[in-house]
Amino acid sequence: MTDITLYGYVTSPYVRKVSAYLYYKDLDFKFVHVSPVEPYKTIGFTEGTQVPVLKVGSEWRTDSSKLGIWLEELFPEKSLLGVNAAERETILKIDKWASEQFIPGMVFRSAVEGEVTEAFNKRAWRLAEIVSAGASLPEEIQKAWPQLLRQAPFIKALVAHLDGDESLEAMQMRIFGELVNHLGEGPFLGELDQPSLADFAVYPQMAFMYQAGIVKDLPPLMHPTVGPWLRRMAKLLPENPWCVDEKFLVNRMPA
Repeated sequence: MTDITLYGYVTSPYVRKVSAYLYYKDLDFKFVHVSPVEPYKTIGFTEGTQVPVLKVGSEWRTDSSKLGIWLEELFPEKSLLGVNAAERETILKIDKWASEQFIPGMVFRSAVEGEVTEAFNKRAWRLAEIVSAGASLPEEIQKAWPQLLRQAPFIKALVAHLDGDESLEAMQMRIFGELVNHLGEGPFLGELDQPSLADFAVYPQMAFMYQAGIVKDLPPLMHPTVGPWLRRMAKLLPENPWCVDEKFLVNRMPA
């Protein structure tokens, strides 16, 4: 078997995408925690700071969506890209939507523009604690995590591509509606019969936040089509596909 190593921050939605690909394809891999404070200590070989980084044998690449395509080329079993050209086109279109709308709008925009409340700070400190468990963040960095999230250049750059005239609440309602449309009658996104790159772009972001206790509940579980889809996705992955310490997973996804 080829050695596979995934490098990243465990709280990165893009790292979660890649870990989900690997688990779904039943590929053994090693996860290396990257410190967002000193990333060069672990991924200096890339001469950059972008995560995730995936190394297969002696070759490495970045960019979560491109990594999914690369894995498909190397390990075609349990396809992430459908069974024909039409399905591949649909999958890549939805994955692009997930990268440009779902993740920035549902995950990152609230970090930049959301009201700074006690609940906001608690969520941020929880994320810092999860990161530090693998990457040993200094205490002062953990305490400043709420402010650091709001000021992080890469988060601000992602959010800058969104429509700033649309309120956060309206945007999140719209994006959820688009998710419902992409799912259609299911069973998976694009109304496809098998899970794909697109499903693994969206599902990890919803499941992780709930499992790690960042959010107290997961209302989409009650939705007539999204709920069953979440349960179907949960059955495809181990209980902890997020490369985090088990102690941080306080909720189980119903399957």
